[in-house]
Amino acid sequence: MSYLSDSIVSSTAASLDIVPPSPETKEPWLPDQAELGSSKPPWYEEKSSNLRSSDISFIKEKGGMFDKFEVILPGPDERAHRPPRGSHTFYINQLEMGLRFPLPRFIASLCQHIKISPSQLAPNSYSFLLALATLLRYHNLPLIPYVLMKLVQIKRLGPRKFYLSHKGDHAFIKGNPSSHKGWMSQFFFVKRVGKKRDPWKCYMYWRDNMYTFTPKPPTDPRTWTPSLTLLE
Repeated sequence: MSYLSDSIVSSTAASLDIVPPSPETKEPWLPDQAELGSSKPPWYEEKSSNLRSSDISFIKEKGGMFDKFEVILPGPDERAHRPPRGSHTFYINQLEMGLRFPLPRFIASLCQHIKISPSQLAPNSYSFLLALATLLRYHNLPLIPYVLMKLVQIKRLGPRKFYLSHKGDHAFIKGNPSSHKGWMSQFFFVKRVGKKRDPWKCYMYWRDNMYTFTPKPPTDPRTWTPSLTLLE
């Protein structure tokens, strides 16, 4: 994977520093074009999980879950968008592209802002976000929705399925696979062990549309705290 040059990062940092506080930029909720005019059931109604009990140890080790999370394999009639009560959906390929547990705070904050579940992001979105986080941290830019939404755009990959890409002409993060064959059938459910209230800190249920408004900048830039920490 290649990273953006210092000149691009520096110019981006400069532009963020000079943006004055302003009202939110209003954009519409995006319609679900993929489902308009189609009588075929959406993919999430048809796809069952093909994972086996032997995959659980890989999931827990790859995801860094240890004893804080319980992994539940879906039954043949269960679907990704309808996890059991108290559980949430994730995918093997998201783990392979860098997703770890607990969720990094900046990813949870971004998902909370755009109002979609982390499970609705295509696998490449995670390697993209983690590479971007490394660059922002290196240049001492805060990992907050205001900064992230200045650099990324959210696009629809299909019904209830989204991915992140660069905003503008600067394709500064490259090297992701062009596709992940069969990834939509490799889902599992995760439950946080214990009685902790709201352990995910973001919207976890599937929705049809994402929220594309640009958030307001913090009124005091000194409160911008870079954070790669995990949700505990």
